Amino acid sequence: MDGCDVNDLVPEIARHLHGYSPETLWGTPYLMGPDGARLAVHQLMGRTEWIVVTGLYPVESSDLRRHSIIVVTTRGPKHIAKKITRRLLPKYVRDLKQQQARTAKHTARTDLVETLLALLPGHAVTAAEQEAAVRWRLGSMYGVFEVRDHATSIEIRNADRELAERVAYAINQRAT
Repeated sequence: MDGCDVNDLVPEIARHLHGYSPETLWGTPYLMGPDGARLAVHQLMGRTEWIVVTGLYPVESSDLRRHSIIVVTTRGPKHIAKKITRRLLPKYVRDLKQQQARTAKHTARTDLVETLLALLPGHAVTAAEQEAAVRWRLGSMYGVFEVRDHATSIEIRNADRELAERVAYAINQRAT
């Protein structure tokens, strides 16, 4: 496969990678896999007999290591698929799943905070990477909700029963 065209090679590789299909986006060939896995395939600059396969994440993050391998094309698509399976996929898929789990936690936390903001008058929000605090006050009623990835703490003072029940119901609905 000397001097091969990467666009022609990617569909051949996909036949040997279980669950992956070829796709070309903006002129770049990709191997699209299960659960959001996406592998970009490029020819190594100035070397027609080598390709670079890189695992991409849906949202780039500075704390995630980029996973890439360089593979020779002269041994054929089956060999390339085997190298991807052995050398690239184990670490890339592990990191991809970790990122997806963090994103899901962040989304759940954001949903809960938005629900609280809709229920509570006079609120102020402080947000960080792994936590958010909602402070509110209305007359003599006040409270603090600290929503973290692993736990939520609630403090409500001097609130009427209706407001406390609405907040408890909203939190219970988000937890199920």
